[in-house]
Amino acid sequence: MKRIMWANPMIKSAGYDAQQQMLEIEFANNGQIWQFDNVPEDIWYRFRSHHLPELFFHNFIMGHYPERRMQEMG
Repeated sequence: MKRIMWANPMIKSAGYDAQQQMLEIEFANNGQIWQFDNVPEDIWYRFRSHHLPELFFHNFIMGHYPERRMQEMG
């Protein structure tokens, strides 16, 4: 999945696969990559455009969708 880079102290990059409704987020503090399933496309667009994406993440994504941490490469 292609992720876009973010200028944010919490989120390094994020991407979305509309066909699978999968959101992928790479966190800046530890480099961990998490995937969230069954995320509607409008949530992705709202997350991307929110002036405080970390707040949107905590309020509308974390704990609302099935999630899993991806294995680190290497």
